Amino acid sequence: MSIDSSQPMPEGPRPEWNLPEILNIEIRRIPFEPPTLRNFESSLADYSEAVEFLVRTSGPIPARALGSALFVGDVQVVESEQVEADQYRFVAFDLDRLEPGAPISWGWINAPEQQRRETEFRYEESR
Repeated sequence: MSIDSSQPMPEGPRPEWNLPEILNIEIRRIPFEPPTLRNFESSLADYSEAVEFLVRTSGPIPARALGSALFVGDVQVVESEQVEADQYRFVAFDLDRLEPGAPISWGWINAPEQQRRETEFRYEESR
């Protein structure tokens, strides 16, 4: 039997984990140099070329344990870094799997297709 007669503490506001809108994407093929690591070889050591997606958003991506991903058709692109407050750089390495004209959608890593946000952009490399 509990003798605690106090009221439960009210919950604080829940975090807002909605992704911002994508305003623009610049796509280009780039030379890639894997990072030099001190104690082991980078898992990206086999790649010398990549496709870069410079993504401009309507605001920052919320910080959470699960990161954001671009989906080029069914190819998930998760390697990313913040470049500016509202610009992110995503890098894809499976170049043979990227299909020209594939729709680009946006969501959290491993999001099922129905939870991804569609964008107006399609995969076309700049020349």
